[in-house]
Amino acid sequence: MPLPNFLTTRSILGRLGLLMGIIVILAIVSIMVSTVFTELSAGKAKAINLAGSLRMQAYAIEGGLSRPYADATQSVAATARNIAAFEARLKHPALQAGLNPELARPLHERYLQLRERWARDIQPLAAAAATSAQARAEFAEAIDGFVAQIDALVQLMEQDLESKIQWLRLVQGVSLFAIVVMVLVTMYLMHMQVLVPLLNLLACARAAREGEFRTRAEHTGSDELGQLGEAFNAMMQDLAHMYANLEARVQQKTEELARSKESLELLYSITRDFSTREISPELMTQVLGEVERLVAARAGAICVGASGPALPLASIPAADSGAAAMCGLSECSRCLDDGNRRVESALADGARLLSIPLTDQGRLYGVMPLALPPETSLEDWQKELLEAVGRHLGAALALAQRSEERHRLALFEERSVMARELHDSLAQSLSYLKIQVARLQMMLKGAGFPEPAQEVVTELKTGLASAYRQLRELLTTFRLRIDGRGLHAAIEDTVQEFRRRGRFAIALQNGLTGMELASNEEIHVLQVIREALSNVEHHAQARSVTVVLERLPDHRVRVRVDDDGIGIEAPESPTHHYGLTIMRDRATSLGGECRAFARTEGGTRVELEFTPATPFRDTLATA
Repeated sequence: MPLPNFLTTRSILGRLGLLMGIIVILAIVSIMVSTVFTELSAGKAKAINLAGSLRMQAYAIEGGLSRPYADATQSVAATARNIAAFEARLKHPALQAGLNPELARPLHERYLQLRERWARDIQPLAAAAATSAQARAEFAEAIDGFVAQIDALVQLMEQDLESKIQWLRLVQGVSLFAIVVMVLVTMYLMHMQVLVPLLNLLACARAAREGEFRTRAEHTGSDELGQLGEAFNAMMQDLAHMYANLEARVQQKTEELARSKESLELLYSITRDFSTREISPELMTQVLGEVERLVAARAGAICVGASGPALPLASIPAADSGAAAMCGLSECSRCLDDGNRRVESALADGARLLSIPLTDQGRLYGVMPLALPPETSLEDWQKELLEAVGRHLGAALALAQRSEERHRLALFEERSVMARELHDSLAQSLSYLKIQVARLQMMLKGAGFPEPAQEVVTELKTGLASAYRQLRELLTTFRLRIDGRGLHAAIEDTVQEFRRRGRFAIALQNGLTGMELASNEEIHVLQVIREALSNVEHHAQARSVTVVLERLPDHRVRVRVDDDGIGIEAPESPTHHYGLTIMRDRATSLGGECRAFARTEGGTRVELEFTPATPFRDTLATA
């Protein structure tokens, strides 16, 4: 049986609510109609009884007139009582309420006609009949017609009441029938729109539990169960698709887990190695090799440097390029960029250069450039892994820098203590000896001692002055500190110090910018430069000096001090070459060599060459 449109286009809850609302409305209408009819019928029976009693009272008046009385006074009194009783019944409020003109106008008109005839004809005749025989005869003739009129009123009242009862039965019957029909429609709707779809969904659910994902729900309308059926069908389709691709997804997840395991192993290996071993090119090369293996890079490097030329601490050349370098020092800006993100650019051979910044707490310590084949595209997990490796390497470099800073501070503190001890002991003693020698020289002159004795005292005074000067320079050396600005700033300060003395011009060429030596290496380099400039000041008679610091291709460092003075005598001669001996001792402690020789164009060259213990560390203090 097809349902009306309004029962199929709404939701189940809406349809059920509509049907239940109709049933409730029908019940309320039935109750209200019954209540109205009950109210309308209230007092009808009493009114009918009162109307019927009017007939009896009319016959009572007639009977009273026919009864013999002792005298006329008794007859008049009895007739008056009967007339009063009739009028009381005729005008009774219950009778008038049952004949309300607003509810039953024909009945009310009949009632008014009855009262009018009573007042006009019957009552006067009844009153006259108490004393007149003729009036009694006329009353007897008129009373039958009056009673017939009362009977007509009573019959009309009974018909009106019966009509209302019939209408009440009809309304209640129709309401009951409509309620039964709506209940049947509701049951049918529940069966067709709720029970049948639910049973179908249960059958589909059992099929899905057994692995039959081709089953589909039949009910897919716009109601709630229809939407549930559509969702169930979509779920079954997704399940079928998921199970069809389950093996591939399992394989994908297995590969992801393997990659995660490999990434964690790499990060753990880096953390373990840097916590147990010192930073070295070998360690960095090992880490770089593992990184290149994971991302299939052709070549790579780990360079340290926050700005300017960076230095490769470790590198692995591309297998197909051999001697060709991946990049040059002049191209560091391509990798460093702003130091906060990866930079991808193309190399000359078509390979892509991916640069990973080495950072720790937002500070740049270097970069790790990787040369990727043109067809290689890194996945997100590989980029995240490279960034994590960059952070680990940056943390290791930061830790090494902090350790070096602590070592440098300890070294400076130790040298300061030595300077104070020398000043408080040896410097005071030399000052005392200088004073005593001056007194001795004055005493010898006054006493007329021989000239050889005077010369010995003079030489002694000169030696003490030289020793005192060397001690002052030694104290200056011990008190010398290389602050956070680095070696380059310390060399600049030294050059400015000798420039202020005004004896010669000094040109500085520092090729070690962006490079940090070990603490003792910086001190030795600075002292060699100071000693060389001091020798030029005291012995060379030069007008200009050039100080050059440069990096050699074999990872060595060279320091040159050239002057245009009178030159140097044979280096083997010990005269006035205590400073050169000290410089050679410093070179030996650095594992290098220091030479002093005459230049072909005139003047002298002091040259220091050595291999730094940690040759490729960034000048982090100046970053």
